[in-house]
Amino acid sequence: MKDLDIVILAAGKGERMASRKPKVMHEIMGKPLLGYVVDAARTLEPARIVVVTGYGRETVEAYLEEKDVATAFQETQKGTAHALASARGHLEGNDVLVLLGDVPLIEDSTLVQFLEFCRASASIVFLTTDVTDPSGYGRVVMDGDIIADIREDADATAAEKLIPRINTGICYIPFQDLGLIDLIDTANRKGERYLTDICKVARASGRHAKGFCHPLADEVLGVNTLKGLLEANTVMRQRINEGHMARGVTFLDTDIYVESDVVIGQGTVIAPHCHIAGTTVIGEWVYIGPSSIIRNCRIGNNVTIAGLVFMEGVEAKEGVRIGALSRFKQDMVIEGRA
Repeated sequence: MKDLDIVILAAGKGERMASRKPKVMHEIMGKPLLGYVVDAARTLEPARIVVVTGYGRETVEAYLEEKDVATAFQETQKGTAHALASARGHLEGNDVLVLLGDVPLIEDSTLVQFLEFCRASASIVFLTTDVTDPSGYGRVVMDGDIIADIREDADATAAEKLIPRINTGICYIPFQDLGLIDLIDTANRKGERYLTDICKVARASGRHAKGFCHPLADEVLGVNTLKGLLEANTVMRQRINEGHMARGVTFLDTDIYVESDVVIGQGTVIAPHCHIAGTTVIGEWVYIGPSSIIRNCRIGNNVTIAGLVFMEGVEAKEGVRIGALSRFKQDMVIEGRA
């Protein structure tokens, strides 16, 4: 979609993570939260991807160096509208999709459906969802199919706090409406410029915003706590393992850890309690015995690993048989029987 720019908001510290690490750099299955969002954005083939950084800028931008994205710096966190405004120097006349760097579970298919709805609506659109406990989230006040307002939790009335429909933070803004963010003020308890206020501004300008309600809240909400990080890690591990199984890899137990960038060939069998990480590439018809740890390795076809093996930075040639309780050092090449 060469007529689309994507802006990923990744400037926040994440106070509830209780960590000095930038929120978006916390990892699930070996990859930062932000990495999953960048990968999802890239599947849409936009004209450009811009990541807005802030807290921990050096760490975040160092990670992004090889990701082929632009970065914009939000020096002080003055709200999401201010964050988007920080990226405007990189935008060149296209519609804008705003994603959040702490939402790693969003599916590619969800983004495609959302964009199809947005293009058909030809208006500002916010991705919404319904939750049983909306505490802490912005409530979406609907007027038919139009969003009348999105009230942040701190500013919501008692009646508005009962609304189960919440804002996920993901939104679409046609280029013709992008200038409306300049009209957003700080008239709220936090004194910040909320991007959600574009709904009111648009309505006052004769435009409107619509809502696209996604039924699976867990997929489209951000990771805000270490408990949430663990839950996201569990979901992603299952997704990764199911993806390998669909491609012909046999898992002999659910307690198998395979990181997101690992490649495994068809016909391979993995025994319980294995940990396979980093940029490991495993060939076809390989057997990996129980409780083995394999990190950043290249394993050829028809290799047999007996179990309780530790390998890091190792290449095992085709047909190698590796005995139990073996340990191999960095940069070793294993040929024959080990």
